[in-house]
Amino acid sequence: MHLSVNLSEYGRHSGAWRHPESDLTGIPNTAAYVHTVQAAERGLFDQAFIADTPVHNWGRSSSTSTRLDPLELASALAACTSSIAIIATLSTSYNEPFDVARRAASTASIMGGRLGINYVASSGDATARNFGRAAQLPHDERYERSNEFIEVVTKLWAAAATPELAAERIRHHGKHFDVDAALDVAQPPAGRPVIVQAGSSSEGRDLAARWADAIYAGGSTLERAQEYYDDIKRRAAAYGRDPDSVKVLLGIAPFLGETEAEARALQTALDDNHAEGADVIAHLSGLLEHDLTVYDPDGPLPFDLLPTVRTASISQASLFTRMAREEGLTIAEVAYRSYVGGLANMQFVATGTAVQVADTMETWFRAGACDGYSLVAPILPRTIDDFVDSVVPILQERGLFRTAYEGSTILSHFGLDSIDPRAADPRIDRTGALPTGAQQTEERVA
Repeated sequence: MHLSVNLSEYGRHSGAWRHPESDLTGIPNTAAYVHTVQAAERGLFDQAFIADTPVHNWGRSSSTSTRLDPLELASALAACTSSIAIIATLSTSYNEPFDVARRAASTASIMGGRLGINYVASSGDATARNFGRAAQLPHDERYERSNEFIEVVTKLWAAAATPELAAERIRHHGKHFDVDAALDVAQPPAGRPVIVQAGSSSEGRDLAARWADAIYAGGSTLERAQEYYDDIKRRAAAYGRDPDSVKVLLGIAPFLGETEAEARALQTALDDNHAEGADVIAHLSGLLEHDLTVYDPDGPLPFDLLPTVRTASISQASLFTRMAREEGLTIAEVAYRSYVGGLANMQFVATGTAVQVADTMETWFRAGACDGYSLVAPILPRTIDDFVDSVVPILQERGLFRTAYEGSTILSHFGLDSIDPRAADPRIDRTGALPTGAQQTEERVA
């Protein structure tokens, strides 16, 4: 079983920052990040994940209105730890592959092979305007660009210099990128950065199955989690990959207590702190691309008026629409579920004692729902401290989780440390890494 933790200052529940335990005196609260990642390393976690979006959140009740650049934060956290890996999020919509390949390889070397990159096909017109574009790219084009982006970065990493070989110049000429370059940063001694994805739409799943070493998955029910897991493994095999080399990490939001009643009391306290009704309905309006603020919040969604073709958040919009139909939820109820830090929608919630939470994790793991879990901590630092001190020992006693690190790189944590970055890769057209007209001779750059 693999374990990851989603980093934030106060926790992923939207009411966490209002809880009395949360310290709001320092923004950004860098000490909170350090505490969480060190606690996770004490618990032998594979990785800690830094989410990101390149746009300011103007919501009045937002707990994440400011952020730190993921690569910069990853470097800082690596200096405070020795074994746990850090996953930094980067947008394929608003970056260039050569720059990302260079920055990531540099950071991975500085971190001793403990860097992973979570690629995101960013959406939203507000985000586009930050980068001089009037509107976001269409959904299919975003994923086309993302696929090609990751391919170019992977080519550059594979062609980078090693102690034995000089760098190769790649010549990539595609629909979205023309890159004729050799990376001036050597391959990290411990191997390339791990590739992480979180695709949930059909296009997102395909992108993840093609490229990702680890995938952050959502599944509010066991059946949905199993369907996603099986689908990803099938798609990975179709790309000529070993399905076991693709690790699916299921999001879990644990509310822990000495008793089940204590755990439920914590969940209730956080739920009572979530955003005002107008904010959560506005948030749902954005997801569904239809203004819901003009309707009775205690009435049903206007299903017949919702757009059938969406430009962003397709999987989330489909999930909430289906949830509203199946459970008969009001606008206010489904809006709340869409808002509270992902806890009631894309991830499953486990509420109870350490034994109860460990039981649930074991059941889902053995049922083929995941290869491990991404801890979406409702409140920090309480959740990570409680989880490491009470749940991890139970998982270890049951033989489900490691009792010591076997290596000090993310590749070794995932059992991928033997990968040769220059080996033939069925996902990549290797002719793109050779000079024009020189199919048998590789161009070396001294």
